[in-house]
Amino acid sequence: MQLPESDGTQMECVSEIPQRGPEGLAADSAKSITLLDIGMVEDGHRASYVSFLSSLFPLERMGFCRRAVFSRRPVLVPMVEESFLIYAATAVIRSLMGRSTAGLLFRPLPALYGNGVRLKAKYLLLALLRRFPRVTTLTILPFEVEPRFAEIADDWIHDPQLWDLEEQKRQSAPPSTPGLLNQLHASAGGRPICMAIGRQDRSKGFDWFCRLFAENLRLRESVLFAFGGKVSQDLAAPLESFTRSGGFGCNRFVSDDELMQLYSGADLVWCAYDASYDQASGIFGRAVQLGIPVVVRKGALIHRQCLREGIPCVAIGTADHDWESLSHIPPREPRAVVLARTRRMRDESLQTLHKALDLRR
Repeated sequence: MQLPESDGTQMECVSEIPQRGPEGLAADSAKSITLLDIGMVEDGHRASYVSFLSSLFPLERMGFCRRAVFSRRPVLVPMVEESFLIYAATAVIRSLMGRSTAGLLFRPLPALYGNGVRLKAKYLLLALLRRFPRVTTLTILPFEVEPRFAEIADDWIHDPQLWDLEEQKRQSAPPSTPGLLNQLHASAGGRPICMAIGRQDRSKGFDWFCRLFAENLRLRESVLFAFGGKVSQDLAAPLESFTRSGGFGCNRFVSDDELMQLYSGADLVWCAYDASYDQASGIFGRAVQLGIPVVVRKGALIHRQCLREGIPCVAIGTADHDWESLSHIPPREPRAVVLARTRRMRDESLQTLHKALDLRR
């Protein structure tokens, strides 16, 4: 495989300043890591993800280049799915040189249960990588929620979006411009609010969300369904029915300040996603870190995670009367409970990452 030569843009250094991790696991180790950011995509989500990783380890961010592959420092691939073959080749080459490589696998289910030739090949390669020393593939969900993860991964961490919020961001600080929150409370008229947040499409179960509200008068009388975020154009008909039935909608891009308003106004956050989107979720993670109960699809990975962690949730399926459970929303979690779980998840995840990256030697 021909490796591209590095240039100034491919080897942007994000942080060489040691950052402090949890007690007993300070990140100011003499070793730093190389972050092999294959896509090097510059968008808001990627920037915040890289910034978060740089708060855990002193790192240098590089694109795919010779210097990254042959780095003497441990290499972390932040998203294996971005270019699986590059991850696999890099890991094998580095293993033969006795150097550590770790990769985070965000969507393991397609490799386990997919039927296509490409997905079957991915399964075989991931299983093969487990035989190579100093190669560690990590899922971002515990093996307990799907024991077959152990067939293609070496270990797991908790989804970083379950433990990445800074302490001050968990506080219920008043928004700078509370207009959206005021509109939401006025529409609710004292009813509890079930909130869908962010981009809305079929994978997020938005068609189901609209249908449940539009077709159940008793549900509408007891709970307000609301959403904030751009809706996919192919869901215009369900959206119209939802709006006609009295649902609250903000069909546009919402700012960070408005996102926090939506979370602060929610009694329940919608995470009942389509079976095709059965994976960790940032919306789910934010809700859990803020102590807000979630609605999940019965049997989904995040439903199993709720059961494992004791996270308050309402689980619904497609049965005719499953919607009735949405009228019985559990209370928000006490702040002390949320903080204790978040800190434990952080500590457990960092212990695993330090081991995978050989940072304790």
